[in-house]
Amino acid sequence: MIKQIKAWWRRIRSKMQHEENPLREFMYLDEVSVTSLLSSRTGAIPSEITETMSSSTRSEVTRGIEADIKILKPSIGSVLENTRTQDRQVLRKATIQATFRDLYRHERGTLAIRPIPESAVLPTQSQMRTMLHSPDRSVDSPWLISSERLVRGNLIEVDVELQADPIFRVSSFFSNFLDMITESEELAGQVDQGQAAKVREFNGILERLRVGLIPIRCRLVDYQSFTTTTGDYLIHRRILEAWPEQRPNTTSAYLVGVTEHDLYWKDTRRILFSDARVSILCRLNKFGIQSSWNAVKLADMVGTLLPEFTEMMNRFGSDALHAMMTDSNSPSTSDSNVETLIAFSCLVAAEGGISLSDQDNAGIQRLAEQNAHLLEGGLLEMREAMASISDFIQAQHGVVLDPEKLSSLRTRARSQAGLRQGLTLQGANTAPSPPPPSEESKFLDSEVIAIYW
Repeated sequence: MIKQIKAWWRRIRSKMQHEENPLREFMYLDEVSVTSLLSSRTGAIPSEITETMSSSTRSEVTRGIEADIKILKPSIGSVLENTRTQDRQVLRKATIQATFRDLYRHERGTLAIRPIPESAVLPTQSQMRTMLHSPDRSVDSPWLISSERLVRGNLIEVDVELQADPIFRVSSFFSNFLDMITESEELAGQVDQGQAAKVREFNGILERLRVGLIPIRCRLVDYQSFTTTTGDYLIHRRILEAWPEQRPNTTSAYLVGVTEHDLYWKDTRRILFSDARVSILCRLNKFGIQSSWNAVKLADMVGTLLPEFTEMMNRFGSDALHAMMTDSNSPSTSDSNVETLIAFSCLVAAEGGISLSDQDNAGIQRLAEQNAHLLEGGLLEMREAMASISDFIQAQHGVVLDPEKLSSLRTRARSQAGLRQGLTLQGANTAPSPPPPSEESKFLDSEVIAIYW
């Protein structure tokens, strides 16, 4: 019986120790943020810890002989004393991992978002009904998080699919592809060198705009976003799985932020393109759930002078990936101006939720060929050429698009067509295909402290 109790107690202690000190393998860790945050809570952080262990033993033996003399009573004796002191000093440097552990222990009870264990009991049916139909009443539930609870400066811990932002993926592809062209004579012969030089120049500008930072855009594993008349909310996937018939219209939610290349502990090529599931501890950079995010921070500065530049940078990565990865079975042409107008028609159709028929495509092709020369003129001529395409689609399908949205689509079309022309292999016979309708994603803009698993 005693053995069983001891074994049970060892299991309990082992489980408690594992929960208190979980295994973490860091992929990214910002030492400045960790020490700064912990210092603001606890004050000075010791850089070294000294442990001293001492033991001492003393033994005494007394032997004496006494002589009884009337005046003097002498005593003869001996004292044997043995003292042994053992000092052991253990000097341990406090590493940044240990400091992170102290910070996490101190803050985990106050995190605005933290992973919910799979063993956690789901809310009752009535509670789930309240969450889905009256989310504003579930203000303190970890299963449903309102935008108002996400205050700038709050720490959160979320499980995500780790992925670099599309603009960094495209830039990395350009850099590696152009290097291969330089090193391979056979591959260089298949690429338009003039266009490749333009792409290299543009990628150099893009890298300067990133100023050495790596933007990440990671899909939240456990939460999705939905919008009501009272605001934006994050809802846990287990609630949606438990009650699929009452499921609201949700969209993917992403954790976004910029990271420093030198703070990665592993090769970024191994981890930023794999969708690996990891945990991220970060600090919210903006209040609430965002509807947009700019991966290139310097674009905001340029955008004060060129308003369309910021929009182009926001859409550049995803548009470029789509342009490079898709083929088309529509009629092709070597005229880049015609291709730009056709790309614009695809974007207009996707924005309006329109499926273009063969007759529509034929009409668009004809208009594109007739108005392609206008793209060589000034801004008014370019708008006239694209207006002929958008007016045709809207007239055929009875839809009306916002003028500001059309302006954004014009910029995206020029960007898409230019990228495809820049890296087209000689002899290739492709044209842009209609992009899928863009999803209205939601974002948590953050300052990344640590990435681990």
